[in-house]
Amino acid sequence: MVIALIIVFILIIMVDISGLIKTNKRLKTMIVYFSLITMGFVISLLQVIDKKPVSPSVIIEKIVKIFIK
Repeated sequence: MVIALIIVFILIIMVDISGLIKTNKRLKTMIVYFSLITMGFVISLLQVIDKKPVSPSVIIEKIVKIFIK
């Protein structure tokens, strides 16, 4: 299942890359695009391996505890 996920994301990138190269603001567009693709891949991978993503509230709580100490 993980290999299928990787193949799907590679296909999505291959389809989109031609349109991304033609944009005027290539660097900014690529950064945003690959950030979104990476987040989508990580979330999909966590779902495939049946592991729940960490809740944002847990991360915020840890950051607050670091500053309080």
